[in-house]
Amino acid sequence: MHDARTERLKDKMAAPRRTLDVLYRGSVKDLLGPVRVADQDGQAQDAIFFQYSDAFSVFDWGRMPDGLPRKGEALAVMAAHFFEALGRAETWREFSKTPQALGLRKANRFGSAFNEWGEKLQRDGLRTHYLGVVAREEVCGLAEARDAVSRIAVRQVSAVRPEIRTVLGRQVPDYTQTRASPAPRLVPLEVVFRFAAPEGSSLYERVGRDPDYLASLGYPGVELTPAARFEFPILELFTKLESSDRPVTLTEGLALAGLEASQLEAVLLKTAWVAGYLKAAMSRHGLELADGKLEWAVDADGEIFLVDAIGPDELRILRDGQQLSKEFLRTHYRSTDWYSQVKQAKSAAEKAGIAEWKKGVSIPPPALDPDLRELGSQVYLALANALCGRSWFAEAWTLEKVVQELKKVERS
Repeated sequence: MHDARTERLKDKMAAPRRTLDVLYRGSVKDLLGPVRVADQDGQAQDAIFFQYSDAFSVFDWGRMPDGLPRKGEALAVMAAHFFEALGRAETWREFSKTPQALGLRKANRFGSAFNEWGEKLQRDGLRTHYLGVVAREEVCGLAEARDAVSRIAVRQVSAVRPEIRTVLGRQVPDYTQTRASPAPRLVPLEVVFRFAAPEGSSLYERVGRDPDYLASLGYPGVELTPAARFEFPILELFTKLESSDRPVTLTEGLALAGLEASQLEAVLLKTAWVAGYLKAAMSRHGLELADGKLEWAVDADGEIFLVDAIGPDELRILRDGQQLSKEFLRTHYRSTDWYSQVKQAKSAAEKAGIAEWKKGVSIPPPALDPDLRELGSQVYLALANALCGRSWFAEAWTLEKVVQELKKVERS
């Protein structure tokens, strides 16, 4: 039972003092390990550490030349906070009484299956890959950490990227080995949820190309209008392990992920419930959750569980209409020659049927001005303090100041 997770985390699990291997270097975090830690039932299992860095990425480029001070610690404590909350059945029982939960149930488009998942979450909590934070060379619950941490311990899952093959002269991803990777394995999909479709949302483009797009996802009759809001989130599937994320249909998602239909449905319906909880959590702090993305894995018994991270890099969070994320950095880079080359290289690669587009970019991304670096850092620090209900970062600005400074940058 997941109610017991927090209690078991109080029995600290020794983290190895040796230097860990870097299993994977990502755009934001490194995966270190493997290590052996105790699971929620006290059994030893394979785990890895997520080492969050101060790096950031835009436009699928990978790590940019600058870091945002203490961003990694902010992401780690936010991820730990939300994973611990989601794992507790008590969280879901409290959430069930909120206006957001009522709105979900009233707007439910998917019948009793959705309601049954809600009842199960109230009984058992949500299963995730999270095991604890790494503090003072020990794995423990977030409440036991004296200071902000940059590492969390998670259950290890396999993730095999699709191989690029050539079919009729075009490069295509072959998911044969991805589907055959050992359990527990990553479901190679990002599930995007949308409570809103602000101006400029890519959803308008997809609906414009295919008027039946929303109906194909299970939303017949839903109209996409400017500044639309949805009580029940729109759920979309995107690839996760390709060089650029692309939308896929339910049929294609089922095929490339190697799931049974009931498992893909579990992925989608659990995403809707998690999205609803996160929306309620944001609203308590005067924040709006517009959209976000979640990732899942499947174990040897076929059970689906939540993986990866939860924070402002995965969520579009707004306050007073101002987005609290690295979006202002994307806006900054759109005016550079580097971005022009990125855009051209992606377009040329798509037309030529080539997966790797970065070779078409001949100049590196420019460094940020110090003021933009500081503002980027403060977005993360302020959100961590507010959402976690604890002043992890004494130097953090208030959310009000962050919003003011972001608006100044927009006007400049």
